[in-house]
Amino acid sequence: MRKIIIVFILLFSTKAFSQVDTAALNKMTPEELFQYYINEKEPEINKGPLTIGDSLFGILNPQVIPTQTVEADPLSRSAFDENEYNNKFLTDTAENADQKMKPKISLGAGRLGFYGDVYSKHFQNPFTSRPAFDLAISQRLTRYLQLNFNVIFGKLGANEYGPTRNENFQSEIRAGGLNLMYDFGNFISDKHRVRPYLSLGITGFEFLSKTDLKDKNGNYYYYWSDGSIKNMAEGSAGAQNAVDVKRDYVYETDVRERNVDGFGKYQERAWAMPIGAGFVMKVTERVDLKLNFQYFFTTTDYIDGLTNKSVGNRIGTKFKDNFTYTSVSLQYDLIAKTKNRSKQKIDTLNDAFWLAYDKWDADKDSVSDFNDDCLGTDAGVKVDAKGCPLDDDKDGVPNHLDYELDTPAGMTVDKRGVARNDSYWQKWYDQYMNDSTGVDKTIEIVENIYAINTKSVELPTEFKTKYTVELKRYQGNIPSDELAYLLSIGDVNTTTLADGTTVVYTAGSYKKVKSAIKRRDEFRKDGVKEATVSKIVGKEVIKLTDDEAETLLKDENELLLANQTNSTNLNNNNNNNNNNNNNNNNTNTNTNNNTNSNNNTNTNSNNTNSNNNQSEETEEAGFSKSDVFYRVQLGAFKNQISTKVFNTSTGIIELKAGDKFYKYVTKGYKTIEEAAAVRADLVIQGYSDAFVTAYKDGKRVLLSSTKAKVDKSFKEDLSEDKFFSSVDKKLVIFKIQLAITKTPTAEKLMDAQVKDIKDVVKQGTNTGGIRFTTGNYNNFDEADKSLKQLQTQGFSGAFVIPTFKGEIISLQEAMELLK
Repeated sequence: MRKIIIVFILLFSTKAFSQVDTAALNKMTPEELFQYYINEKEPEINKGPLTIGDSLFGILNPQVIPTQTVEADPLSRSAFDENEYNNKFLTDTAENADQKMKPKISLGAGRLGFYGDVYSKHFQNPFTSRPAFDLAISQRLTRYLQLNFNVIFGKLGANEYGPTRNENFQSEIRAGGLNLMYDFGNFISDKHRVRPYLSLGITGFEFLSKTDLKDKNGNYYYYWSDGSIKNMAEGSAGAQNAVDVKRDYVYETDVRERNVDGFGKYQERAWAMPIGAGFVMKVTERVDLKLNFQYFFTTTDYIDGLTNKSVGNRIGTKFKDNFTYTSVSLQYDLIAKTKNRSKQKIDTLNDAFWLAYDKWDADKDSVSDFNDDCLGTDAGVKVDAKGCPLDDDKDGVPNHLDYELDTPAGMTVDKRGVARNDSYWQKWYDQYMNDSTGVDKTIEIVENIYAINTKSVELPTEFKTKYTVELKRYQGNIPSDELAYLLSIGDVNTTTLADGTTVVYTAGSYKKVKSAIKRRDEFRKDGVKEATVSKIVGKEVIKLTDDEAETLLKDENELLLANQTNSTNLNNNNNNNNNNNNNNNNTNTNTNNNTNSNNNTNTNSNNTNSNNNQSEETEEAGFSKSDVFYRVQLGAFKNQISTKVFNTSTGIIELKAGDKFYKYVTKGYKTIEEAAAVRADLVIQGYSDAFVTAYKDGKRVLLSSTKAKVDKSFKEDLSEDKFFSSVDKKLVIFKIQLAITKTPTAEKLMDAQVKDIKDVVKQGTNTGGIRFTTGNYNNFDEADKSLKQLQTQGFSGAFVIPTFKGEIISLQEAMELLK
């Protein structure tokens, strides 16, 4: 039964496919095949009733035909547009059947320049080159490659005048060959009218070289040392009777037949490899202008008759004779089709319609919809030039809806445009307090209601810039004596500028420029003449001149004074309002309240002044030179390491001194207790050799001279230029990274690959990947040895990663910490 069904299906399929004559299709040309598919009827498939769709198409299509003012596509039933196809696909491309073996032809003219043994410099001035012509037939192979067959007819020639040699020649050149041209069509769009090109080819050529040895009267040329040409050799018998002879530049003597050097009957044809470059400029759809330069590397050295085997002063170089061809040509395209210009689409709506549309006024307020900012205005309402209803009192409620047309400026109103007065707000307050009558209310004062905010006046944003005192700027190392001085400043800080090399050393951080100026003057008094006020903006430190700092100080003082005045005025207004309320509540106590109010006002004014004065004086307390303060030293290394290695909440300062000497210390602490507590915390974190140092009067001092308790047997070394590391070297661990996977599938594959490796650890990365690592080694050599073993097992991308306290660091930092 199954076989019968299969046979039946095959017979049915054969009958169905036999409806198309495939043999006839195979015999068609590309043009006939193309036309066949255009005219082929659509298969009759039952699509159901189409009456509704057809009727809608007839209605909608005329409404969406493009006009002169609106660009759009009309409704379409996927009809094939032959003209559009031709313009888009059959123009200027070699991939269409119409263009096969239909080449372009070009005719050009130019100059042949000689580069050989004639001339002492072995090249010819372009202005003395000889004319030539070329004819070419081209066939495009791809969008960017073109094959050219070209022939060249012209002359090569050169004349050499010298104290020891005078040679000349002219050669008839006939060349023909092929070259492949690349015009960057795969990068440069067809819309560009100018396109560069490169070419490379092979050319065979013939040459017939002749030389000019005598004039039309048969007199040979003899070149004398004074530059003249005579009919007798200089120094010969009777030379005193020699007469001048002029060259006629008629090259009458065959160079090969002359056989001066005994070369015999050498071949006067050879091969050349031309390398070229130029530009093609599209003039019209069929005509191109071509600018061309080619250099021909030949296989012969006989063009000028001189070689390295010539005799006497005729001897040349070991290089072949070459030549160039510079030309301009016109190229005519035999296959380009003139693009059919699309007909201008008809606008089904006339000018009268568009004029009426532009002036349309839907709400009838005499302002067209295009200019109307308030569409839909009620009928009969007066509007302004923008079509919006008039609002005389500017309360946001138009006149025709406003129950109060003269609302005072600045008053809030309800939706009817009525101002919300004190009575309104009193009712609102009573309702809020759940007291609708407002009778028998008792007001108890539990504090001084007249006191103003005693907080210091806050400066606006533009005055919130941090200020500091800049001490030094270095692009290199710090001298040892200056390093000791900088360390002796308790609040010294370092900032590396954007150039990556300049380090700025500053002291303090102040909200007010007044405080920074005061600190600057203290430094100058101590002898630091270059101390200046600077602004800290982001990661930049901007140095200010003294005049700029004084200007900022003046602005700061004026602003503070203005803010204080405004605060006092506001306080007085509040006092008056409160006194009025007291008068309304109890007439008998009015006098006492006023008295209290005045007393409180006076007291408050005094408080305001004292608070403001205190505000001006309050600032971050700096370090005095005479104060003792303490630091915790973490390390001094030959190579720079990132401060992130010291993964601690303590602020770390980096100082560069000596010959590539980097020192890392904490900020300053005013008491030994603070410094000792920080040091203890650092020891717990792994910086076991961190130690505390003390500073006073611009230098480091013995801890025993301060309030610190020191063992009498302890001998402190005050040197600041010794290498040391406080890091517990056991915290530096080397691991081997096997891979980082990005997807769950890759993670599963990696799990299978590392199943036989011990101690594999998977850890998430910041980018969402999974890092696979193995091993824990205390030195690099052990890790490197294990890495090489893993690489032999197929983990070619594995590498060693150093870590410190579980965080990845650079190999240089790891090796530095282990020293």
